Amino acid sequence: MRRLALATVSLGVIVACSGMEPHRDAPREVRRLEADFDQAWGATIRTLTERGYEIQSSDRSARTIETGWLTFNPDYAATILVTQQEDRYCVCGKPGFGQAFRTKQVRLVMTLQPIRGGETGLRTEAFFRTLRYTDTLLWANRPLGDVECNSRGRLEEELRVEIQIRALSDHLERLRRGTP
Repeated sequence: MRRLALATVSLGVIVACSGMEPHRDAPREVRRLEADFDQAWGATIRTLTERGYEIQSSDRSARTIETGWLTFNPDYAATILVTQQEDRYCVCGKPGFGQAFRTKQVRLVMTLQPIRGGETGLRTEAFFRTLRYTDTLLWANRPLGDVECNSRGRLEEELRVEIQIRALSDHLERLRRGTP
């Protein structure tokens, strides 16, 4: 009986030391916006800027917009036993034994494609990461690098809806002024 208990505890420690990696998602599909390319492009730039993203590159000819890393959840913390301030945008798994995750960041790559008159395709790829640290008494808070997290798809959908609303409101404003 004693050996069985010792084996069970040993197995638990081995499993706990490994940590849990989140599953990998497939690339996001292209979603349709009810706006021509110019309206969708402008609405996308304004939406990202107002949300605090720093645009690293925007290439209209390649139809892509890339942002830098933005800290969106500075209060996130996870150890092997406890996760605090989890969010709805991504999942990062569990850190290994003697490690901790702190803070979450996101970077976006958005691709817009004209489909036909008055419609644009939007593909949003969100890349999430958390910072990994040691969490032991002797080496506490020593940085160990970044850990990739997986998107739940909610940020991408929120952005699509916000861009769609902004593009429609811009179109209504132009109609109100009498310009096409």
